[in-house]
Amino acid sequence: MVVHVFTGPTLHPGDPALADSGFVPRPPIGHGDLLHPGITPADTVLIIDGVFHHAPAVRHKEIIWTLSRGVRVLGAASIGALRAAELADCGMVGVGEIYTAYATGHLVGDDEVAVAQAAAPDLSAYTWPLVNVRKALRLAVSEGVIDPEASDLILAELRKVFYAHRSLRVLLSAGRSCGAPAFGWWLKDRLHNDPYFGDVKRADAVLALETALTLDRAPSAAPPTGLVWNTRCFRRWHNEFTATQVDGIVLKTRHRVAYQQIFDPGFRSLWHRFLRRAEAHELAPALACVAVRPDLDLADRATVDLLLRHETRADRTAIVRCLRSNEERIRTHPGFFPEAIRGETARTVLSAVWSVPGESLEGESWERGFQGEREAVDAVKLFVLGLLRNKEQV
Repeated sequence: MVVHVFTGPTLHPGDPALADSGFVPRPPIGHGDLLHPGITPADTVLIIDGVFHHAPAVRHKEIIWTLSRGVRVLGAASIGALRAAELADCGMVGVGEIYTAYATGHLVGDDEVAVAQAAAPDLSAYTWPLVNVRKALRLAVSEGVIDPEASDLILAELRKVFYAHRSLRVLLSAGRSCGAPAFGWWLKDRLHNDPYFGDVKRADAVLALETALTLDRAPSAAPPTGLVWNTRCFRRWHNEFTATQVDGIVLKTRHRVAYQQIFDPGFRSLWHRFLRRAEAHELAPALACVAVRPDLDLADRATVDLLLRHETRADRTAIVRCLRSNEERIRTHPGFFPEAIRGETARTVLSAVWSVPGESLEGESWERGFQGEREAVDAVKLFVLGLLRNKEQV
């Protein structure tokens, strides 16, 4: 039983609610995270929190693809509730008060659940989401602290504020400016006694955890027949993020293929076979490499097996060494990134590896499955630093 829980800050990874051994806490979900090789068919995914402002959010087609694999997908509390309302007809299961409000149209804006939060590993929320503000205001009205008119005024005042600025201080200030200072005194007292007071997001998240455990052995819901989601854009995303765990190491498939394209002396023959299998069986290999650009799909097992046929454990070790060299450089030299390596340096490396002069790089690149020299130069930059460091050590 495995339930992958994407959360933070609604539930902190160390929250007691996540103590069950079946839960695998993961950071807030982002674009590409559902392609992690640790998520397998028959698992359950619970989406609570996710990135959306400073990084790309999880795409709907990624969730539909996950459902198509036989993975149960639930959503609650935050972006999970929003996505579940949007994808209920596709098999995603929504849980909780916030999901219901989105599904019925009582909530519309995504800023209702948005908060500013600290960076990992803290992930604490700095601001109040509007759904929690609404909950606190309803409770204040029911206890006679404020009247409905004051509640409406405070909510309207908060809605004028950018979501990342809706702090508790701003909420209390809104109460005073709307002529209801008693709301602030009452709220601070309630929060002193219960730090989760009014936190409907957390309540929904806890309910979703309980639901995930009860659904873990239930059949997953497949997307409806005829739904088109495996588009070229999705395949491009899949190629970007898909990874496999080999020898205990998680490596992106595109990095493994690129390494073979560059360093496997026999890759040209593998690429020619791939083209013949695709759509260029009647063309001469040299012409096919330039004239045909098949839609490479790294989700296709047969394609990956063919392109990685010559891969060795030493190759994978070399990739890891190169990636770690880049990570170390990024830590010690802020602002460095592999893509910034000079093109001339990358060309020199390619010429040396392929034993061809610079003027022949264009043709050799096409023969190895790159769309010309420029794409090959961009690909080798990922490995340049590791290669140079290895050469220094030798």
